[in-house]
Amino acid sequence: MRDVLLACGLFAVLVGCGDKKDAKAPSDDKPAYQDETPKWEGAGAGATPADPKRPGAIVNEGGKTRTDQYDKEATEVVLKRAARQVKENCGAAKDDNGKAIGPWGKGTLQVQLGHNGHSKGVTVPSPYQGKPVGNCVEKAFTGLTFPPWTGADTEISWDIELVEPKK
Repeated sequence: MRDVLLACGLFAVLVGCGDKKDAKAPSDDKPAYQDETPKWEGAGAGATPADPKRPGAIVNEGGKTRTDQYDKEATEVVLKRAARQVKENCGAAKDDNGKAIGPWGKGTLQVQLGHNGHSKGVTVPSPYQGKPVGNCVEKAFTGLTFPPWTGADTEISWDIELVEPKK
């Protein structure tokens, strides 16, 4: 066993001590870069937009995103979440006497979207305005955040539903 270990060690020394070249100055080496920009050869290499079924294919899903208008999809996600909170909670909003007095039903709000990505205000329609349900709606749509844009502030209409609580 000792002879086998000795033979392995001797072999390792011989392999490790092979021909060694003299060190070169950095100026002697060829530059590590080439004139042509190297191409990335990742998973999508060779794929084209016309071949979307090929694994790793490049799919062009649309043009450049506009920054002078609000992002409709992202903003709708935020507004839908607020409307869902209104539907699930605001119908049960109580007055000073602890009674849920409504009114209930559907309505359309006016929501002011600030270009800085924050809601600037909400106009609650009559008959909800000034009532506990209207105050709840206003709170749900105040302080929303969404992606900012470079254009002007925008006002949009948004539908809500106030559900009468179960007794």
